[in-house]
Amino acid sequence: MSKKRNIIVTEATGQYIDDIPVEIVERKGIGHPDSLCDGIAERISVEYSRWCMENLGVLLHHNFDKVQLVAGETEVGYGHGEMITPIRIQIAGRGTPVYKGRKIPMDAIAIEAAKAHIRDTMRYLDPDKHMVIDSFAGRGAEELAYTVDHITANDTSFGVSHWPRSDLELTVYETAQYINYTLINELPIGEDVKVMGARQGNEIVLTVALPFIGPRIKDATEYVEAKGAARQAIQDFAAQLTSRQVTVFVNTADDVAADAVYLTLTGTSAEQGDDGAVGRGNRANGVIAPFRATSLEAAAGKNPVSHVGKLYNLLAMEAARAIIEAVPQVRGATVYLLSQIGHPLDEPLVATAQVTPRDGTLTPAIRAAVTEVLDAQLANIHTLRERILKMELPVF
Repeated sequence: MSKKRNIIVTEATGQYIDDIPVEIVERKGIGHPDSLCDGIAERISVEYSRWCMENLGVLLHHNFDKVQLVAGETEVGYGHGEMITPIRIQIAGRGTPVYKGRKIPMDAIAIEAAKAHIRDTMRYLDPDKHMVIDSFAGRGAEELAYTVDHITANDTSFGVSHWPRSDLELTVYETAQYINYTLINELPIGEDVKVMGARQGNEIVLTVALPFIGPRIKDATEYVEAKGAARQAIQDFAAQLTSRQVTVFVNTADDVAADAVYLTLTGTSAEQGDDGAVGRGNRANGVIAPFRATSLEAAAGKNPVSHVGKLYNLLAMEAARAIIEAVPQVRGATVYLLSQIGHPLDEPLVATAQVTPRDGTLTPAIRAAVTEVLDAQLANIHTLRERILKMELPVF
């Protein structure tokens, strides 16, 4: 017998996101100090979970979602660079250090996971040479530990996400990904990219922060050439993503004559005065979109079994996407999920989808179809765990 879930489908009010006069969207690239903290926290959760499953046969309670980066100090210029003070990573959060008398090497797992994330993400930042990583993770609250076994919500919280991305969201997100994973192979740049997008009507302005690698650039002339090449490449790429007019600016604070340009040794501003923390960057859907509904939960590092701060934000994204794919009469969907601590994850206190019908009318048939999709997504929430542990679902 299927469960009777509290699902409410309503029609979205106001102008559709692509039709409003002004919109702002941001994405912090994978090397941004906040993104580094998110990535480290999530990798620790994954590696701790894998260790527990392989060695103990169970997935133990944990929340490694309190990672902080304290910036280092470098001396960098054209053709050279030196680390003066290393970047410090401080890992906090909670786990289960002992299970049935067996001690779990929590700190060792956390530190090695942090190094693994840096090695997999950053090509110029060496976790052994440029960083000091410490773990202060403690024991989790006893009254919350059972929730992993019982698959019930370990908090009263909500998740929210939307689909599809707006034209500006798509442009910002894909441009940042292009720089991080393609342009970086063609130019002497690092991973600490930030793309800030502003749309006024049909005009989009992208302001890009792009770290260049000082030791690979011999002088100001070469910097200006590389920056120009980067701007043109980003312009050409972004223009293909949208029919709107796009204008790209790169490193607008530069003063070349005064040798005040964006040069780094390691490819991240974390080397020189820019701190970071989990949850201060991209939302679980990959962007920071102030014109959209959002949750302030930090998804990265939370356990993938019972923590609604992670699961409900990811499920909201998956559900919104599934609605758009399954119900062609819907132009856009925003899904909200609210838990109650101790209650089954697949039975939220309320699950609601706000949808924008293409013809402007939310018919009973559309409402029923959306309800069916959302109900199926909730029934299969347990499948998210395996995808998270395989790192198939990005959380920032």
